[in-house]
Amino acid sequence: MRNAIIKRYNKNNFKKYFIYTIFLFTIFVLIYIISIVYTLSKQDFRFMNRAWTWTEYYISCFALIVIYKKFKDLSLRYIVLGILLSGISYLSFIQRTDICTAIIGTIVTFITFLGGSLLSGESNRIKSLLILQNYKSLFKSFLIGVIVAIPFALINYIYFRLTLGKAECMNIFSAGFLALEPAISEEIVFRFFTMNSLFYLLNGKVEKKYSIIISFFFGIIPHSLIHFPELWIYNIPGALFMLISTSLLFGLPMAFLQYKRNLETAITFHWFIDFIRFFGGY
Repeated sequence: MRNAIIKRYNKNNFKKYFIYTIFLFTIFVLIYIISIVYTLSKQDFRFMNRAWTWTEYYISCFALIVIYKKFKDLSLRYIVLGILLSGISYLSFIQRTDICTAIIGTIVTFITFLGGSLLSGESNRIKSLLILQNYKSLFKSFLIGVIVAIPFALINYIYFRLTLGKAECMNIFSAGFLALEPAISEEIVFRFFTMNSLFYLLNGKVEKKYSIIISFFFGIIPHSLIHFPELWIYNIPGALFMLISTSLLFGLPMAFLQYKRNLETAITFHWFIDFIRFFGGY
């Protein structure tokens, strides 16, 4: 009798929190669709920029809620590391965008880093070596990130070469520096904070395997979708192909590295892929 009650409770809990996650994803989809419709009405072709920025605002709202709820746990170390990482991201980003966009991106990165750090302390959460002050393992994580990224970086480069043709190579140092912003910012905003938020929400409410699947879904699909919103207008089969391919080839490995390793390994993996792309002139 007791086991039957527990099973029923767990089943009801799963349904309840599964509905929560569907609701959260539905809001994202609405934001995504509205950004496309609004861009069509403006006719300025800023499809990706608008979908990306609005999604970051959406995520930042939850980060601010986490900071408010866990403010007493906010340490100076989190703030200093947040300033350091978002500062590096800003210096990289400002090289290829306007100052307003760079500042907004920096603030989003800083806020979500604090939120993700406040949620990262327990088991079944994404960890950061910098937060844990495990500096000795940083080089190992950097090395693993680069080695694992090599085949994915080559696939990405070949794709751009085939679709855009031959391009002039960029200075190797400039390419490495420019690749810092997407690696740091995107891994913090779209995976470190987002996945930790889902792990936190579902902790003890659903089975661990379901919390992992749902967290991975949120850490992969939205980030993939905001790269090609206009493709859903002109080429739906192409958009579906891009969603599946980018999710499996890039989103899944990055989410896996964050979960199984740490934030720093995923950042290095992401950095190397973009470094090769920029170095190749794309």
